[in-house]
Amino acid sequence: MTAYLRCPAPRCEHHVAAFGSRAAEDMTDHLVDKHGLPEVSASYQAQMLLPITGPRAAA
Repeated sequence: MTAYLRCPAPRCEHHVAAFGSRAAEDMTDHLVDKHGLPEVSASYQAQMLLPITGPRAAA
């Protein structure tokens, strides 16, 4: 199943569309690289995100 996740950082428009748990891994990488979070914190934040659903999911 494809998961769509949006970055939880304020004013960040980044979103990830990936298959299965890969979406959380990609979001973790984004949070570490772009927002400077420690990997443990970024991983936790990415795992806690709820998938985006509805007509805006693929936007």
